[in-house]
Amino acid sequence: MTFIIAIQLNDSIIVAADNKEVIFKEDHSNELLERSTSKLHAWSSGIVTGTGEYYVINRCIALFKEFAQSELTSLPDYLALSRKIREYEIGRDYFQVQNTKLLCSSYSENGAQLYKIERIDDDKSYSMTAIEPMDMTVWMFNPNVESITLDLKNLYLNLKDYSAFANQVDWINYYINRIAPIYQKQSQVDSLMSQSFDIFFQSKNEYVFGHVPNTQNTALEFKEISINSESI
Repeated sequence: MTFIIAIQLNDSIIVAADNKEVIFKEDHSNELLERSTSKLHAWSSGIVTGTGEYYVINRCIALFKEFAQSELTSLPDYLALSRKIREYEIGRDYFQVQNTKLLCSSYSENGAQLYKIERIDDDKSYSMTAIEPMDMTVWMFNPNVESITLDLKNLYLNLKDYSAFANQVDWINYYINRIAPIYQKQSQVDSLMSQSFDIFFQSKNEYVFGHVPNTQNTALEFKEISINSESI
């Protein structure tokens, strides 16, 4: 199941997601299929990702891209519609469908902004909430976090803005080398997630997207980053 770490800084955002996808078989057998895939989906001003059921997330994002014309505020409505369609297809008693939620980003005046789209009470509508600066969001399926508790705490206590680094490469290396061990350790506990992950860095008018196989035994070091400017 999806394991996401999302960091909202004052001037930028960072989102990492593992690469293992688990979906229900279409024959209503309650069996699960596993495959490797990227869970970070680009839109014109950032990315959209989520935890929960594959078809709900992917259908929501497809509808959003086709009909929303980059209106981010429409995402809660498309998530609700996608869930209704999926429940019509397979029924209403699937935990993964009921608990699907989204995380998305957009350029902002200060740099980049993260939003959560979720339903706190199942009797209420989905809502979109901006994540506060210097905050870290962790979404996971397996509640056993004993092996990564200290790593997550240290990551949170040592959050630094993009502006605190001499250059973009130092910023990226700083966070990748703190996030990579978390995915390595948790994947040993949770067989439904991968140690490999995709990671997305977004600041004012630019972004960097990368894949980390995460099979290394030493620190990662990127010496040169290809910069993408303006829109994705």
